[in-house]
Amino acid sequence: MNRLMIIPAAGRGSRLNPSVPKVLFPVNGKPMIDYLFDLYAPVVEKFILVLHPSFEDEVRSHCATRPFDIEYALQTEPTGMLDAILIPQERVRQCQPASVWITWCDQIGVSPVTIRELASLVERSPDMALIFPTIARARPYVQLVRNEHQEITEIRHRREGDAMPEVGEGDMGLFSLSGTAYLDLLTEFSRKIESGTVTRERNFLPFIPWLQERAEIKTFAGQDEIESVGINDATDLRLMEEHLRGEEKILSIIIPAYNEEQFIGRLLEKVLAVDLSRFGISKEVIVVNDRSTDGTAEIVRGFSGVILKNQARNGGKGEAVKAGIAIAKGDYIIIQDADLEYDPNDYVAMIETLFSNGTGAVYGSRYLKYPGRGKLINLLTGKHSNQSWPAYIGGQSLSSVALACTGHYLTDTVTALKLFKRDVIKPLKLETTGFELDHEISSKVLAQGHKIKEVPISYFPRSKEEGKKIGFKDWLTALRTFYRYRHG
Repeated sequence: MNRLMIIPAAGRGSRLNPSVPKVLFPVNGKPMIDYLFDLYAPVVEKFILVLHPSFEDEVRSHCATRPFDIEYALQTEPTGMLDAILIPQERVRQCQPASVWITWCDQIGVSPVTIRELASLVERSPDMALIFPTIARARPYVQLVRNEHQEITEIRHRREGDAMPEVGEGDMGLFSLSGTAYLDLLTEFSRKIESGTVTRERNFLPFIPWLQERAEIKTFAGQDEIESVGINDATDLRLMEEHLRGEEKILSIIIPAYNEEQFIGRLLEKVLAVDLSRFGISKEVIVVNDRSTDGTAEIVRGFSGVILKNQARNGGKGEAVKAGIAIAKGDYIIIQDADLEYDPNDYVAMIETLFSNGTGAVYGSRYLKYPGRGKLINLLTGKHSNQSWPAYIGGQSLSSVALACTGHYLTDTVTALKLFKRDVIKPLKLETTGFELDHEISSKVLAQGHKIKEVPISYFPRSKEEGKKIGFKDWLTALRTFYRYRHG
């Protein structure tokens, strides 16, 4: 196992006057534990929740339908975070994770950027005993005291009555321990530590300077001081709710449509049903109607919240896509065909890849069945059984064209599921008007130095009888387009 996360969650959160256990306390209507699942499910393989027996059943019931590997441990007495973290030690020993992540149940404001940075550092330094983010903030709750060598020599804690500076460096309640540091060193430390003088609890944080004397520790700067806020009282709750409301991002989904009354309704139902809340993302759905002569526009009008953009003339798919990009307000933009060949549920994997790989664009590839296994294996195995051989060979040959013109090999240059960061796609001065816009975009994105990452997606090909509109002339146009825009 690579990563396991322990979440100490045995407290009631009495200062919040809750009617539910603290871990289920709603923030903007969403339980704290669900924020943590959304933040960490992309990077850890197992969660262990440490609960008080009095509300174990309530938490288990809430988490029962979550598609994650979740286990539970019990802390019967409030003896402190150190003891809570060590309670599932035997289970951790059985799992043998490479790293053990720890976060407090009320620390829900940590940025996904910080989490990705932590995951990256852990990946690059697997033997590092402890890695964790810190932040400088006014009136810190915890102060990390460092010596002239930047080693952490002392922990000061407001709860224990320690003298605190006006501005100081504190933790974010998020830590990654190597498996050895958790199983051996933390156990050794626990035999020696005494309870806090004020709280009478055995705290985890004094382990940091103790460990600094015996092993390597790495810290890195977080994004914002709000990340260090744990929700302990009404003031913390108000700050976090305001922050989370302001942090929501938008995914603009651009759907060019021409005479798609057979499919557009079912597609929109699927698009609207995709849950992106784990990323803190809401959807802006834009259907660009390219002067359809059937009932496409009327069907779209029946969907509340969907934006219908009617073109003044039938200008082609490229013109429709450009019109959608022009009015999109999203932080991220995805282009989705109007038929049902592509599954909107694949947005989730594409967004995860966009967030975790430092890339500017993610393409959903119909042919990438075995990532990391090489181009030839994917070439030989990638054809869908219902896809025609001319369509398959045409698409694959364009991969070679793209390589020759741009220096980059894409397994699926003509995919109709493409995701971009706003600042990658918006500034492009796009010129083409038909299907070739796909190749103009790819060429210009690559020419500007952005990476395009591919992820496998589902694919349900349709025939010409079902409305397939692309043909051999489009292949020739694609060839010319790649060559024309090979330098951007």
